[in-house]
Formats: sequence, C-alpha cells, structure tokens
Amino acid sequence: MNKNKGIVLALVLIMFMSAIETSIVSLATPAMQKDFNIGTEVALIFTVYLIAVVFMTPIVGELVKRINIKFVVLLGISIFIIGSVFCGLSELSHSFTLLVVSRIIQGMGAGVMMTLGQIIPKLAFPIPQRYKVMGIVGSVWGISSIVGPILGGTILESLNWSFLFYINVPIALVAIGLVIRYFNFDQEKLENNKLDYKGLIIFYCVVFSFLILIAEHITTLWRIVALVVFIALAIILYKTEKKVKKPFIPLEAFNRKVALVLITDLIYSTMLMGYTIFMPIYLQNEQHFSPLQSGLIIFPMSVGWLMVTLILGKLDKLALKFIYMLGFLAMFVGAFAILTGVSWIVIIPFAVFVMGISFGTVYTKDVVIVQEEVPQQHLGSMMSIYTLFKTIGSTTGSLIVTSIYVLDISFVDYGVQNIMLYMILASIILCILWASLFKEEHTKNQ
Repeated sequence: MNKNKGIVLALVLIMFMSAIETSIVSLATPAMQKDFNIGTEVALIFTVYLIAVVFMTPIVGELVKRINIKFVVLLGISIFIIGSVFCGLSELSHSFTLLVVSRIIQGMGAGVMMTLGQIIPKLAFPIPQRYKVMGIVGSVWGISSIVGPILGGTILESLNWSFLFYINVPIALVAIGLVIRYFNFDQEKLENNKLDYKGLIIFYCVVFSFLILIAEHITTLWRIVALVVFIALAIILYKTEKKVKKPFIPLEAFNRKVALVLITDLIYSTMLMGYTIFMPIYLQNEQHFSPLQSGLIIFPMSVGWLMVTLILGKLDKLALKFIYMLGFLAMFVGAFAILTGVSWIVIIPFAVFVMGISFGTVYTKDVVIVQEEVPQQHLGSMMSIYTLFKTIGSTTGSLIVTSIYVLDISFVDYGVQNIMLYMILASIILCILWASLFKEEHTKNQ
C-alpha cells in the first residue's frame, strides 16, 4: 500500500468510528434501559457524548500547534478506544455511572478525531486531489447512517449491546498502525508561546451558553437569560481577542467568505440530521420496509455524495458562487421531489441521489475554502472552529428537525414532508445569502 492510500484508509477508519457511534448505539437504548433498570435518563449517554465532543474540539487546534500531529491523532484514537472498552465493561459491572463517564471519555476522543479529519487532508494532499479525498472521507457520514443500523441490528440479534462498543477495538488498532506508518507531514514550526487561557475560557462560556439557549425543557425566562448571556459573552470574547497578540480565536482569519462557509455548514448540518434521523423512520414505519431495504433505498445519497466530489476539482474554472448555487439547487430539487411525490417510492432513490450531490458539493467546498483561506499558522484553530460549527449544527439540528417533524401542516401528509419543506426553505435562504453577501475573488483557487 502506498502512502496516499494508507493516509486515506486511516482517515476513513477514523471518521467511520466517529460517524457510526451515535446511530449504532441508539439501537441499544431499550436493552440498556432494561439492564440498568432506568428510564429517560438513558438519554444521558448521548448528551454527555456530544458535550464532550464540543468541549474537546476547540482544544485540538492548540494541540496541533504544540505537538506533532501524528501524536495528536494517536492520542485521539487512544482516548476514544479506552472510552469504548469501558463502555462495554459497564455492561459486566451493571454500572450506569461507569457507562456515562466512559461516554464522556469516548466523546473527547471523537472530538479530536473529527477535527483532525478536516486538517490532515490539507497537509497531505494538493488540490484537486484533496477534493477526492474529502469526498471519500465526507461520504463516510452518509454510509455510516446506513451501515450503522444494519451492523448494530446484526450484533444485537446474536450478542449483547456491549459488543457495539467492542467493535471499535479492531478498527482502531488498524487505524493506529496506519497512522504510525504513514502520517509523516511537514508542519509549521511548533509553537511554545503561552496559551490564551482567558480567550479559551470565555469561548467555552459562549459555546455552553448557546447550548443552554437551544436546550429542551427550559423555561422562557431562562432562555431569555441564556440569550442575553450569550450575546454579552460573545462581545466580551471579541474585545478580548482583539487585544491578544496570539489569540485563541484568530480574528484576522475571519473574512466574509469564511463566515458564509461556517453559516452554510451549520445549516447543512441541521438538514443532514433531518435526513439521517427521519428518512429511515418514514421508510420503516410508514412504508413498512425492513432496515436493510430502507438502507438500500437511501444508499444512492452516498453514491451522489462521492460521485460529485470526484469531479469538483475539474469545476474550479466555474465561479465559486455558481458552484454553491448548483449545490443549493440540487438540494431544492431533491427535497421538492420527496415533498410532492413521497407516495411514489421510486422517487426517493432519485431524490436522495440528488441531495447527496448537494451535500457532497457544499461540504467539500466548505472544508477546502477554510483550508485555503486561512493562514497556515491558524489552520488548526480555524479547522477546530469549523468542526465545532458542524457539531453544534448537528446537535441543534436534532432538536430543530424533531420539532419540525411533529408540526401539523395542513397541506403536508407525512412528517418527513415537513423535513423536506424545511430543507427547501433552507436552500432558498442560503441562495439569498450567497447572492447578496458573497463577492467573487480570483486571488485564490478553491
């Protein structure tokens, strides 16, 4: 195996472990409730995992500045696999507390792996080869939404739920071997300057005040308080970081293009959550397909996702705004096809294929734009922020799309059509944002 193939395979395995975790573990919640004799508190295993990811993501950029990236990757995988093993052992000890703590550890490792999955392609591959790599890595998220339920169902039918965590061990060992052998990159000179602890702490406060703002089951009063605190802290963070020579948040790396990309990625993450959560529910509960059949029906999304990234590098002569508009149009067409023709099952494979083209176009361009726009010394920090936006989009997206799914809309017959209507409106809003705010520049090649 040559070096490039080894790097790509390692990235795929790393991202697969991160991506499959939520979908595969969710199948085991009934068994966990029974084994631990608990009720709704089982949701803690998902909540603490996501909080740990959010907590760890911003730190990764600082680690990469100070430690060789190979060791940071190995650290992330090791933390993740230790958490996975102890999650499995909690079944033997019948300790729900151990499971929750282990999920925190696992989430911290996942936060490191997810962020590095966006940084490494920049260090290892030039454009246009990077488009293909990012497409392969990005399509793992779509594939995992299909493989996760199938693999998880198979394991639960023959073994107990602890093996859902043990399955990570052999994958991680292979990934570690590949990282040790192939992850040798040219990095900027490692820094030894003092960490901006003040900026880091304020940034965490901003993030967690936002999470409280969008959390479920809080009163209107507390939501207003959280909003005021969030705005105040954001202003304080901005003023603080402007005064620091080596800030935790590199304000100079932000421009209109990067800001648009972060907003776009956040909105697209909410749409991906809507698709991932509710399309299988619709196919299995409304159309009465088996998990395997529904997986095959929505598999064309991953095909479209991967296919478009193989040709993105050849489209660089097109205006960047035009490429994004095509991506938004593809989302509009796919969602509209399902909204108006959901009763015809033959429509869905075509529609999700087109939506896969949209996700592949937008996500891949977003990553590459941030990689190319940001100065090399700020790459780690900005990719951490990029990953954080994606994670927050996924976290808030699950709440948003669930609320939309149960809305009673008179001209919509199925809950999944609510989601498609949201995706149509979101694609229109993004078209308006890019049309009105983005100014084409030809100084860089994205």
